[in-house]
Amino acid sequence: KELKEKEESLLICQQVCKHLQEEVAEKERKEEDLKRRTGRSESELETLKTLLSQTEEEVVMLKQERELMVVSHQTRTEQLQEALRQKTRSEENWREKLEIDLAKGEARQKEAILKVKEEARVELDMERQKQQELITKYQRDHEELQKKIPGLISSATKSLRMETEILEKKLQDAQKKLAEKDGDKEKEIQSLKRLISELEFQLTMEKNNNESFLDKLRKEMKRKSDELEKLSQERTQLIHSLSQVQEE
Repeated sequence: KELKEKEESLLICQQVCKHLQEEVAEKERKEEDLKRRTGRSESELETLKTLLSQTEEEVVMLKQERELMVVSHQTRTEQLQEALRQKTRSEENWREKLEIDLAKGEARQKEAILKVKEEARVELDMERQKQQELITKYQRDHEELQKKIPGLISSATKSLRMETEILEKKLQDAQKKLAEKDGDKEKEIQSLKRLISELEFQLTMEKNNNESFLDKLRKEMKRKSDELEKLSQERTQLIHSLSQVQEE
């Protein structure tokens, strides 16, 4: 009867040992799985960081392009303004030259009138009438030229102003598009940063949980190992006792 009880106790100890060994193997498999998941999470985080770096480089390039475009438009506007000033100066010089020519013409007309008076007073009225007609014609031509000059200046000014407005509008559109692109990129960067922060937080939490779980697992494995060791000792003792009982 005592031998039978020892054998049953030994069988129970062997079953308990087998069960504990299976639990230890399962805990080890879970630990390996957690390590693999942690490795994948770290790889995804590195990929997102690389994407964020590329996006920031694209934003820097877009800002540089915008600055170059603004400088180009400013240079073009300055060139147009300088051309307008030169054209205005040219028109003013031409008007001064025309006035000088008119003044010379009037002087020549006066000289001709004096000469006609000296040569023949008989033809004074006819010459005076002719001279008056010529003066009227010159005055009329002068008035027409005076009327045309502001029109030409206004037309040139209007044309340059329209071209300047078109360039300014294009510059505003380009700045608006660049601002929209910057806004989209900034939103994308903020979204990626939030995603990275969330992933880092999740990874930290998961690491903490894993570490806590691993600590518990290690403690449990240690406890199971101690129990296994204790059961092994009990088994050894039971085997020894069984051997003594069998000898008896």
